[in-house]
Amino acid sequence: MPTGNRPGRALPVRMDGERGRGGRPSGPPRNGGYAIIILMIAISVLTVFMLMAVPLWQTTLQREAEEELLFRGRQYVAAIGLYLKNHNNLYAQNLEILHLEKFLRQLYKDPFAADGRWDLVFQDNSGARAKLLVVPAGQAKAYLGRAVLVGVCSSSPETGFREYRGKTKYNEWAFYLGGKENEDMPELQYEGRQ
Repeated sequence: MPTGNRPGRALPVRMDGERGRGGRPSGPPRNGGYAIIILMIAISVLTVFMLMAVPLWQTTLQREAEEELLFRGRQYVAAIGLYLKNHNNLYAQNLEILHLEKFLRQLYKDPFAADGRWDLVFQDNSGARAKLLVVPAGQAKAYLGRAVLVGVCSSSPETGFREYRGKTKYNEWAFYLGGKENEDMPELQYEGRQ
């Protein structure tokens, strides 16, 4: 009896050397098709996880920008207060003078405005009751005779994740001298808008 052979079963004979067991081509095994399928599944799973992470990432960025908005607005208010104290109760005429006279480290940009420009907050004391006017920076010179610059306000109409002094839209978040952060935002009068 031959060794290693089972009775009744014949081994395939290779006549031309091109075919092996089961009629498959001889040579190294071909698993390339399975590797591509596994790679495509892995890429699909990673894509799904990345798409799930995008909203979380955007939310985190917006919350950080909100914190930056609060910081920058408070910096302008502090600079206006220092300017007022050092100039015998004379108010600054613009934001640039705060930077030039070293009351402000730099001219901070509005983190939510496309152009980075702030709206300015003026206090109008001409009537029986003082009003807070929110004016686009380009039209500020027209208000200097009748009102004084007391702060800044974001020019972005986007809605925030957090509430600041009872307001949710960034262009309602006014930072001004004398404002108390534990109280609701007073009525703001928007000027120079279409």
